[in-house]
Amino acid sequence: MMFPETQIRIVEKLESVYGFKRKPSKNGDKLRGRCPDCNHKEASAWAFADEPWVVFCPRKNECGHENHVRDLFPELFEKWEKRFEPTPQDPLRTVNAYLVEERGFPIDKLKGLYSQESFTRYKPKKTTSITLRFPIIDEEGNQGWWQRILDQQDILPKTTFKEDWSSGGHAWMTPDTNYIESKEIWITEGIFDTIAFWLSGITSFSQLAAGNYPKIFLDHIAQKCAEADKPLPKLVWALDNDEAGHKGIFKNIELAEADGFECEAALPPYGRKKQDWNDLYKQDRLKFTDLETYKYYGALLIAEKAVDKGILIYKRHGTKSFPFDFQNQTYWFKLEMEKYDEYMKNLGTEPNDNEDWAQEEKDFALAERRDSALDAAATATRLMKCKLTALYKQNSYETDESWYFFNVDMPRNQHSVKNTFTGAQLASSSEFKKRLLSITSAVFVGNGTQLDYLLDRWIDGIQNVELINYIGYHKDYKTYVLGDVAIHNGRRFSINKEEYFELPKKVNLKARAPFQLEINSKKGEYSNAWVIDLLDAYDVRGLVALTSFFGSLFAQQIRSQDKSFPFVELVGEPGTGKSTLLAFLWKLFGRSNYEGIDPAKSSQSGLLRTFRQVSNLPVVLLESDREGDKGSVRQFDWNAFKTLYDNGSLGAKGVKNGGNETYEPPFMGTLIISQNAEIVSTEAVMGRIVQYKFLKEQMSKKGLYASRRLEKYEQSEISQFILLCVEKEQAILEGYRLGMQKYDEFLHQDIHNIKSSRVIHNHAQIMALFDALCTHVLIEKDAHGVSKSLIPNVMREKVHAELLMMAMNRDKVLKSDPIIVQNFWATVEEMEDAIKIPDSKESNVNHHSKPHLVAINFAQLYQLAANYRYSLPDLNELQHALRHSIHYRFVEANKAVTSKIDGKSKRCWIFEKPTAQRD
Repeated sequence: MMFPETQIRIVEKLESVYGFKRKPSKNGDKLRGRCPDCNHKEASAWAFADEPWVVFCPRKNECGHENHVRDLFPELFEKWEKRFEPTPQDPLRTVNAYLVEERGFPIDKLKGLYSQESFTRYKPKKTTSITLRFPIIDEEGNQGWWQRILDQQDILPKTTFKEDWSSGGHAWMTPDTNYIESKEIWITEGIFDTIAFWLSGITSFSQLAAGNYPKIFLDHIAQKCAEADKPLPKLVWALDNDEAGHKGIFKNIELAEADGFECEAALPPYGRKKQDWNDLYKQDRLKFTDLETYKYYGALLIAEKAVDKGILIYKRHGTKSFPFDFQNQTYWFKLEMEKYDEYMKNLGTEPNDNEDWAQEEKDFALAERRDSALDAAATATRLMKCKLTALYKQNSYETDESWYFFNVDMPRNQHSVKNTFTGAQLASSSEFKKRLLSITSAVFVGNGTQLDYLLDRWIDGIQNVELINYIGYHKDYKTYVLGDVAIHNGRRFSINKEEYFELPKKVNLKARAPFQLEINSKKGEYSNAWVIDLLDAYDVRGLVALTSFFGSLFAQQIRSQDKSFPFVELVGEPGTGKSTLLAFLWKLFGRSNYEGIDPAKSSQSGLLRTFRQVSNLPVVLLESDREGDKGSVRQFDWNAFKTLYDNGSLGAKGVKNGGNETYEPPFMGTLIISQNAEIVSTEAVMGRIVQYKFLKEQMSKKGLYASRRLEKYEQSEISQFILLCVEKEQAILEGYRLGMQKYDEFLHQDIHNIKSSRVIHNHAQIMALFDALCTHVLIEKDAHGVSKSLIPNVMREKVHAELLMMAMNRDKVLKSDPIIVQNFWATVEEMEDAIKIPDSKESNVNHHSKPHLVAINFAQLYQLAANYRYSLPDLNELQHALRHSIHYRFVEANKAVTSKIDGKSKRCWIFEKPTAQRD
């Protein structure tokens, strides 16, 4: 059954996403549209119009997939209370909807078994959810309850028991069930699993938890059976097919057998996606004909010896030799048929057909003989002291490489390990043995044929997973991969137990992360108190820096729209708080104890790898200019990174395939530069930079205390910030688009006199991002649920005014020389005017004979300055800046010139005079 509210939402979603439309049919109306998997252009995929639980693709050869709408649109099945709000006429409406749509139960048979309640947690903030509660009444005078919490799963626990009541030893029973007369009772972990068995006509009760032995109820059964002189029923321990369930089965069988019960085990089928008994009920797979299969799975688990398990497999499938696992070790089963036949002959004379044997007795005797023969002829040889499970094949399409990812379980409760094998290591028994020894202490003693059998079993139908070598945004899949969380179209996905993300449209994605982002995904533990401390500590500076980090989260989308994303430079003398601020901003992104990388201390290849590590995340470069050991100042050549501005390549890298192929990954992050001295480079580089200056005059005692509070924030309190940003990707990008139009027009106004279109473009981008940040992320809800910005309007105006001033200053910088260059030429001009020139000479400093050029020999110039007590800057720093001289245009360095001062050849730097000074 599907509630009308759900049906309407599903149909709307299918229409908008896959183009489904309602089509009449003889067997009832159907919805038809594109298949979510193969995306076939024709409207071939279909679903039942009244209850569209599953989307079917009829193209069996090309696709044929069946997609459950719950997997396609899980967001439609959340927030039960909001979707099915209780009414006075139907106070149980929420839990009834949950039982029908989530559990697949007919509620008319469950009436009176449950109630609708609520659960509230008051810390860190008040959070409430409706709950589905079942009373537990197996012990008179000691009643309890268990409840399933329906909503707020990111904040509240999934289930709870009655407060101050112990569930140990208790059980939940189905109504009107005669357990005493039952020959067999199936015992499950959860109440919903027991209901699934009960509705299928199977006697069952819930033990409430895998590790809970239901002694209270079992003692009651034993007592009643003894009073009625009846045999004890057989117990079938039907727990979940996971580690906890397996441990519970072994523990409970041991305890139950000690209490006199005969026991068996049953398990649901094991697959990549875990199924419980409730899932099988919804698939109509709890018929009596299915139960023997589930008992077979249970018998494999509790087999006492390896050969016993091998015989069970042989009896079911008839294969005479095969590999199998037992207690996390791998064995090879073999049935010696000659030995089997010989043993059957030697078991005595066949019974005479004329003897008056009942057929049942004959069959039993023959079965006993076969079992004895199997015991004698079957062998189980251990191949290795571990069990391998192939999880998936991970493929790096960029480098044309692939690896098979395995889980390796070890015996005797040793920790399992996960690691990769290449195709070559799996194809050869000797290479496999080496690789296995390198990751475990197990030795493979099998041969190549046995390995081939194992390999065929391991990789049959194996899952393919795309491997990326960076952390952040995958542009093709429009997905953020951030540590253990991925965000796709605003929807959150957690990493699965096999260490990859299962995304819509059968996309499987895994990041071989070069570093980890440790993000607390629990929204209820997020504190936005840091915003006030950031304002107190850094004022406008903090918001500009925060905006640069925030903007990096959408860099590729912005570059797709605007073709570029600016570099951001945070510059200021030591002690102005740049390091503290950067470390805090990284905490907001889930990266602790990190500030950035020093390019001057990195090799070229190391630096390029750093740039390749991220997508839609910042790369922070620190202190690229500094004094060396001998007092000389050296600065990084920023021209090398000019192309990063507009998504340029980081350089080609060879592909390991024996050919000449290369791949050139583009820069997918953003560049933030933090240093003490300003960058001095070419106009092309300087025009790509949005610069903010940190000054000591901006610091105060209040700001100092606030910055200390920022340092004390735990990452678990604030790292949710990055999720709040990327989950609102569409709204932020739309707000950015509108803001970009607004501020581009604003900065182009004649009143501001900004001539550089690139400067306007860069600063308009930061302004638009700042508005989007304030509107969509830095917000809180008041008592009435209305959102308001955490940034006061006065502060927002200050930031806009500061960004305008930054744009105007940057434009001036591009029109003029840096201060160091201006001061140098002013000093040179003063030396020419003030120092007496000999009669036979034309200049004291210019060695060039051409009237429109200036040739400077720095050794002679600095000696002359020293003689006449003129101050000149450090030579290395000066020469770096002079390469970008505008007023005296730089032409060439270290050019041999015949000096017009002394007639000798000298190495000089050549500049072109300003037009006004030419003769």
